[in-house]
Amino acid sequence: MSTTANTIQSNLIALGFDNPSAAAAVNKIAEGLGTIVDNTLQEFSNTKASILNVISTQRYGKSAYYTAAALAFQYGDNLTEDADGNPVYANIDTSKQIIAQAAFENIASGNSSQLFLKVATLDASGNTVALSIPQFTAFTSYFQNFEIPGLPVTIISNNANVLSFSAICTYYSTYDLATLQTNLSNALSAFRKSFGFDGVFYNGDLNDYIKANVPGVKDFFIDNTLIDGVAFSGSTTLGSGYFNYVANILNQISYTGI
Repeated sequence: MSTTANTIQSNLIALGFDNPSAAAAVNKIAEGLGTIVDNTLQEFSNTKASILNVISTQRYGKSAYYTAAALAFQYGDNLTEDADGNPVYANIDTSKQIIAQAAFENIASGNSSQLFLKVATLDASGNTVALSIPQFTAFTSYFQNFEIPGLPVTIISNNANVLSFSAICTYYSTYDLATLQTNLSNALSAFRKSFGFDGVFYNGDLNDYIKANVPGVKDFFIDNTLIDGVAFSGSTTLGSGYFNYVANILNQISYTGI
């Protein structure tokens, strides 16, 4: 008999069902009830495991849950429900998934929290840009299906922050300056594109990137840094989640040959 059946048998015997003529009946009752209880406990265990698996994989309420839902948005398509009542698309069409970047943030203040989701798309040239008004309207309507009751999420999709700085580029005179300037311009563009969405901009990261990726550069130092015209020192958090350089940024770099 199972452990549960043995427990039931012991309890019945303790109640007086311990004479020889009743022993067989006691065993049958214990076995019958034990099987039912064991099956019920196994169902509870399976259900618990299923729930824990869903929580673990879906991470409801966590950053990955919100960003995954954002990236799955298909512009122009309507949601339907799967067998479990979850909002899904009948067909996955990656060509309609316009959210290129998404970042979630929970800002706690005392006993309350505010939830924010920053999103951006790409323009025809592959540059990160804000959603258009129709895109933003469609996305916010879509995303309401993934909000947890009582925990509304504020959607943010702004134009890029504008980064301005002056810089001194020290280079080896054996390198052709015109070629070096072209490579430097390309490196600035590559750094912007590789910047982690909703990351913190550090002056030192850009300095190090140029020195590591532009042949002939001995040192690169940026100063007088501004975001949207506001000065900062060392580092800054980007409100929109990404940045573009001010239009004349290349004219703000001076060169010193050694």
